[in-house]
Amino acid sequence: MSGNSPYSLRRRLVWLLTSSVAAIWLLSTLVVYQRAHHEADELLDSQLTQVADTLLAIVAGGEVDHFVKELHEHDRGYPVPIAFEVWHTEDGEVRRLVTSPGHDAFETDVTTGFSEHPHQGTSWRFYATQDGDAQYRVVVGQAHAARERLAREIGLSLLVPAALALPLMGLAVWWVVGRTLRPVAMVAHQVGALDAQALTPLDESTPLPNEIAPLRTALNALIRRVAEAFDNERRFTADAAHELRTPLAALKVQAQVALRAQAGDSRQHALMQVIAGVDRMTHLVEQLLTLARVDPARQDLAPQPIDPAALIAEVCTDLLPQAQRQGQSLTVEAEPGCTIAVTPVWLQIALRNLVDNALRYAGEGARIEVHLLRTASGCALSVADNGPGVATELRTRLSARFVRGETEGEGCGLGLSIAARIAALSHAELGLGEGLPRADGGHGFAATLHFNAAA
Repeated sequence: MSGNSPYSLRRRLVWLLTSSVAAIWLLSTLVVYQRAHHEADELLDSQLTQVADTLLAIVAGGEVDHFVKELHEHDRGYPVPIAFEVWHTEDGEVRRLVTSPGHDAFETDVTTGFSEHPHQGTSWRFYATQDGDAQYRVVVGQAHAARERLAREIGLSLLVPAALALPLMGLAVWWVVGRTLRPVAMVAHQVGALDAQALTPLDESTPLPNEIAPLRTALNALIRRVAEAFDNERRFTADAAHELRTPLAALKVQAQVALRAQAGDSRQHALMQVIAGVDRMTHLVEQLLTLARVDPARQDLAPQPIDPAALIAEVCTDLLPQAQRQGQSLTVEAEPGCTIAVTPVWLQIALRNLVDNALRYAGEGARIEVHLLRTASGCALSVADNGPGVATELRTRLSARFVRGETEGEGCGLGLSIAARIAALSHAELGLGEGLPRADGGHGFAATLHFNAAA
């Protein structure tokens, strides 16, 4: 069977369980057979001893003739599986008194007690005893074949019922395994009935065994993640299509104006609008790609403890020329020593979007300040400006996709959404509030990322 070939778990369990039961049964039968053989030997040895003692008592009592007559009559109807001889010693002469019917004479070198000698071409077990005066000597023997036959009968009495019961055990195991695996088939049926266009978690009201319940829980977690990914993809596609439609239409209009313009100034102005529109499209596409990058919770970009001071200074240094072109001031206060758990790439993307958002919407000549401050629970990274600000009722919606503030700007409404998504992935929180004070008594806008201190 190859590693990729499907197989039946039920069939495999039945085979393994039945084979294990059969192996244990065979082993136990072998042990029982050996024990039965040993017990049979002890029983038959005891029988030989009793027969020998009985014969010795009979012949010592002088009832030899009567015993021989009774023995021959009994042997005609009930053959005795034990052979024996009785010897008598008188005046130094040894003679055989009695021999069991149907047996040849034993060898004369049988020692007192138990011994084994060949007789009639087979192995025999003998027992010899004599009276106290050594006048009478009794030798009884039994062929090992009779003992083996008794052991086989005991073994067959154990083997035959078990062999007949083995198929029944296999059927019982098949039924029990099938009934036990029924929850697996139920879960498989529920998974097979899922609609790819509308994924819903499996029904958890039905109790499952402890070995299968974690599988359903994991499947439901996977279904929720996949459904969420599908929803994000559909929402992202719809929003991107909606947002790209307007700038593309504007580009087409400006291109048509430039094509029809007769005067050089008009054509120049229209072409400049086309270039500006391309720049806005480029920024929008970059933001969309960034959003697509951070939307899935990528496991290869796990948060790690870092000191973000150097990274903050680097990002702000890159954006400083943009601020200078617009007559804006960009200052940074980030002292080292504040450790937070965040993916450096994500923090860089979030900070760049927050600062870029302030540069775009604060207006020319605005003041933007970036601060890294310690808090009771960790650290706070804030980007504040003294621009027009945002109304309180609108702040709660700014972190949604493609939502802009009330001010005019070149943004596409994705910067705060990207920052909010990165904050969620980093177990942080994005707060929106009032920024730096203005000369007219109002306040600008501020976006703050609250991070927990890293262990």
